[in-house]
Amino acid sequence: MQTLLAELMAIVRQEIDQYRQLLALLRRERSRIVRGELAGLIEVVRRKEAITKDLATLEASRLSVLARLGPEVGAEESALSLSRLAALSPGEAGDTLRALLTEFRGVVGLLVAANDVNRTLLGRSLEFVQGSLEIFRTVATGPQTYGSGGRFHEAAHPLVALNQTA
Repeated sequence: MQTLLAELMAIVRQEIDQYRQLLALLRRERSRIVRGELAGLIEVVRRKEAITKDLATLEASRLSVLARLGPEVGAEESALSLSRLAALSPGEAGDTLRALLTEFRGVVGLLVAANDVNRTLLGRSLEFVQGSLEIFRTVATGPQTYGSGGRFHEAAHPLVALNQTA
């Protein structure tokens, strides 16, 4: 059982490290969004995808070890989670697992918060771009007016200020 616990702790530490790298990338992503650096943003997203694949592999390994630990602690493998295992593990192993679990939850909480900020920034950036495109469309086609039937019609004359030459 000690070998499986040690293996599990190693996997959880690797997951925490990967999540910390992902958090650093989310912060870099935020910077790229604010600066409008599309090429840098694309590179950050590629790196996030690579880390996400690594995390999926680590998660599968963690679940496999938990399934093997289930019978050792008298729990069904489907019902065994990290928190339940930490509660069932005696002494130093339980303390270490609880500490890792606390760290794990903290990093994931920071990730969720950073991701929410980035999602908001991206949403606002898209709104700005759409608004800008709408302004340019209006300038290029002239302002719309309502006809007698209640439908939009293009104005007879575009904005005078934009037609002046220097």
